[in-house]
Amino acid sequence: MAKKTLFRLEFETEFRIVGVFCPEKDYRFCWLLNNKLDFNFRRTFDFSSFQPKNKEPEFHSVYRYERESLQRTYFLVNNRSIEGSRLFANPAGLDFLLLVKADDSRFDYGQLLKKIRALPQITAAYMLDDALGKNKDGFLYDFEVYLSQKIKM
Repeated sequence: MAKKTLFRLEFETEFRIVGVFCPEKDYRFCWLLNNKLDFNFRRTFDFSSFQPKNKEPEFHSVYRYERESLQRTYFLVNNRSIEGSRLFANPAGLDFLLLVKADDSRFDYGQLLKKIRALPQITAAYMLDDALGKNKDGFLYDFEVYLSQKIKM
């Protein structure tokens, strides 16, 4: 009798996700973060996603800021595509995903949320690690592929 071996592959990401609810345009929101919170976001290549119902890719603007001295990288992804659809329908009204790649033991997400919430243009901001549902893993996998292809260029 042949013995079966099962392999289970689990995707593990280094990103933590902050959801930001802000009615501003993406470039305006980045300007606010750059000026008020001392970030230095710059626009990079658009992230393309494929929704099951559409045959054409949808493009979402992406901004990147890297603080090398602290080994932190931030990506701001617009939840709304140029075509108007959303990466994540829930939570309703989500405008931006702030992906943070940092050493969790040396990074205070509470302070980051406090600073973002202090901006008058922000409606709400909170951690979304578990609130995005089953689509989160697919998105993070696609985003890692995007980073390996586009950002290195």
